[in-house]
Amino acid sequence: MQTINPDLFARLMRLPQAARADILGFVGATPVGDAQLSAILDSLFERPAAEAHHARGDLGHA
Repeated sequence: MQTINPDLFARLMRLPQAARADILGFVGATPVGDAQLSAILDSLFERPAAEAHHARGDLGHA
């Protein structure tokens, strides 16, 4: 049985239920290292922030 790093698990649990279930299913069916899981979580947590900036018209230009 594969275990999840406790810090990564805590991040995973902050996802909405549907996304959390998808990621847990993926991790349970596929060998995923800590670095790969961290990258997946980074991309999921960065996407809503980027969409919020775009919705406000903040494209990151100075």
